[in-house]
Amino acid sequence: MKKVSTIIIILIIIVIIGITGFCIWMYNEEQENKRIDAEAVTLKENLTIEFGKEAKVSDFLENLNGELINDYKIDTEKLGDIQVSFDFINIKNKKRTATFNIKTTDVTEPKIFSGASYTVKKGSNKNLTEVLISGDDIDDNPKREIVGEYDFNTVGDYKLTYVVTDSSGNQAKKDFTLHVIEEQTTTPTQPPTPKEPIYFNDILDNYKNEKTKIGIDVSKWQGEIDWEKVKNAGAEFVIIRMGYQTDYDGENVIDPYFIANIEGAKRVELPVGIYYYSYAKNIKQAKEQAEWVKEQIKQYEIELPIAFDWESWNSFNKAGMSFYTINKAANVFLDTLVENGYKGLLYSSKNYLEKIWNPTKHDTWLAHYTSQTNYQGKYSIWQMCDTARIDGINTNVDVDIMYLN
Repeated sequence: MKKVSTIIIILIIIVIIGITGFCIWMYNEEQENKRIDAEAVTLKENLTIEFGKEAKVSDFLENLNGELINDYKIDTEKLGDIQVSFDFINIKNKKRTATFNIKTTDVTEPKIFSGASYTVKKGSNKNLTEVLISGDDIDDNPKREIVGEYDFNTVGDYKLTYVVTDSSGNQAKKDFTLHVIEEQTTTPTQPPTPKEPIYFNDILDNYKNEKTKIGIDVSKWQGEIDWEKVKNAGAEFVIIRMGYQTDYDGENVIDPYFIANIEGAKRVELPVGIYYYSYAKNIKQAKEQAEWVKEQIKQYEIELPIAFDWESWNSFNKAGMSFYTINKAANVFLDTLVENGYKGLLYSSKNYLEKIWNPTKHDTWLAHYTSQTNYQGKYSIWQMCDTARIDGINTNVDVDIMYLN
């Protein structure tokens, strides 16, 4: 019996020693893994990046002792601190997750588009911070101020400064002169001389080749159209205004000639694109407008792109949008339609394409009324004039040159 007890005690001691040894090994292994993990990731010293700038996880890693599983693109379209988590395989072939924070910053000052002078009539009640156009790349509502004294009720010239400050403290200033003038008695004046019309045949002669198609874009302003004559005159496509928003926060309205125009163009087998004139103030409204457009056109075959047309720049301040927001709104509008099988197109003049619109994944419809555009960006359609005359339409019409791939 005593011998059995001794054996049991020895076995217990062996088990205790084994368990103790295993625990020590586990502890050492855990400490080694912690050391390996702690040394696996070395971050760069600078963890800041400009808002909206493209970046991947690896852009912030000075060194990684292991293999990065997914070097994904980080969403930097949020101002301030952003947490980044990523998975990697360490040198012991173990999957690990690491986390760090980056900070997006805004270092761009607002833009002021007003000129060196502005004139109002005595007694005006205009808000100068609304009519002097400005905007910021990120801040939807930057602080706009007029520095200096002026009186709308006293005729004279006032030296003022327009100051725009965004939420990050970036500031733009512009000196200008406010001219307050007397209310003048209106006198009959000669109407402005109308522009010389450009004839569609001449445009065909000068711009038609194997790499182009020449077409027109129309809305209610062209009235009733004889589409047979338009087709016979050489038009190769048409972009039709499908509808428009009446004003900021206004309703969606179908162009009163849309149905007649699209059915007439279809009858003579002209390829059709459409455009929608928007006052969208935010991304949500742009999305809703795209959904509305989709419902109105679902019964028609639309061979050419659908264009987003936003051009209310004189009241841009009142819209409460940053350049980021208006670009995002345009892309959301077009993305929504592309997801439903259509092609997207951004319409704008050369001036605002250069100043506000960012490069987009969608094609561009350039408006620049000249015989030879000097716009340096990419575009697939060029609206080259708004004073053309073509058989079948009794008014001036826009002419567009489409470039073939």
